[in-house]
Amino acid sequence: MLNQLFWYIYRIPVPAVLPIIALVVLIWGVAMRLLAGRFPTAVKYGNLALAVVALGGILFITVLRNNPGKQELILHPFQSFIEAKQQKEMYREMLMNVLLFVPFGLTVPFALTPVKDAVLRRKIRYAVIVLLIAIALSVGIEAVQYHYALGRCETDDVLCNTVGALFGVCAYLLQFPKRQKP
Repeated sequence: MLNQLFWYIYRIPVPAVLPIIALVVLIWGVAMRLLAGRFPTAVKYGNLALAVVALGGILFITVLRNNPGKQELILHPFQSFIEAKQQKEMYREMLMNVLLFVPFGLTVPFALTPVKDAVLRRKIRYAVIVLLIAIALSVGIEAVQYHYALGRCETDDVLCNTVGALFGVCAYLLQFPKRQKP
């Protein structure tokens, strides 16, 4: 079933993916804002459960479903863009790497931080922590892929995964406080 879902998502036209991500981030941010006031505990633990599912999906797609092949290490940033000039499918693969980490970025900040915390400075700090976790996770996955020859180990994958987590974290940052009346 997960393979079918991944195949369906993979077939979405490339130009439609970024607007879909933006729409999902906006809807998630609004939904969390509405729900956090009434059900803060449910928001926190619901996002924790969804973060675990997102992490499981990431590990399944990047490590568990791959068969050992040859070890490939590409440490040149933006090498995928160069290759995409000859192989247009590389654009889709990069976009899928972005999309892969959006659910992680959407759920982890709400799961790890106090839902009603409205101080922007703390929100930014939490967002940075989540991005650092996403980078560490992505680097770890690339290391495992290289060590066990499960796919190409690329700096571009880490960059794309981080951008995906950043898109997701934007929903959390949209939770700005309501203005107090003087």
